[in-house]
Parts: sequence; structure tokens; C-alpha cells
Amino acid sequence: MAGALRWIAQHGFDLISTFGIVAGLLFTAASYRTDTRSRRLSNLITLTEQHRHIWDNFIQTPALQRVLDPKANLKAKPVTLQEDQFVGFLMLHLHCWFRAVEAGEVKDAEGLSCDIQAFFNLPIPRRVWDERRAFYDSDFVRFVERSSQR
Repeated sequence: MAGALRWIAQHGFDLISTFGIVAGLLFTAASYRTDTRSRRLSNLITLTEQHRHIWDNFIQTPALQRVLDPKANLKAKPVTLQEDQFVGFLMLHLHCWFRAVEAGEVKDAEGLSCDIQAFFNLPIPRRVWDERRAFYDSDFVRFVERSSQR
């Protein structure tokens, strides 16, 4: 017993310092985890707001309705500037989503591949994608191509 008290007297400061450091590290880890969850939720909210804003524009602009027409005749009426810009905004949004998922900032949306396939197999989105895919990095292009072929 006397040996233990002597050891505590000699190393008490070291013991308390070590305990303080470990407690600080645990607190930092818990704070980091909470901050990560908050940041991911904030990112999801931001992406959802952007998505809603893009599609609100679609709903409020009758000239864009042809974008979702599976029978759009691009020989009779080529893609308009407004249609091209709308699809371009969606492509940029998808690219942001892709990068956020890749970085672990948001969770992968279930059914996203089905949405990509349905959208990029439509005539207007397919044409715009074919014209713009060279401006995107190869891993994103592979992702879209793989998803749109399912």
C-alpha cells in the first residue's frame, strides 16, 4: 500500500495530465462526429433545395416540358437554348451530388441510377449529355454512362 502511495505521489501529475489528454481527445472525437453529422445534413438540405429550385423552373416554364418528352423529334425541332441550359443545370447538380457522395458528405440516394437512366435516355437530355460530357471528369462520365445503360 505504501508503495502505491509513493508511486502516486511521484507520478500523480503525469497521471492527471494523461487523463486530461485522453479526455480531451475523446471530447474532440465526439465533437467531430457531431459536426460531421450536422455538416452532412446541411449538405443534404442544400442539395435538396437546389434540386427543388431547378425543377420549380421546369414546372413554371412551359417551354421546357419537351425535355421530358420521350418522342421529342430533334430533327424537326432541335434542342433550344432554354432546354440546353435546363439540362445543363441538372447535369451540374448531378455532378455536385456525385462529388458529395464520393467525398462522404451525403449518403447515396437510393434509386438515383434509375432516375439517371430514365432521364438520360430521353432524346433531349441524351443530346445535351453527348455534347457536354467532354467537359466532365472521366469518373463522373463513367458513372453517368453506367447508370444510363441499366
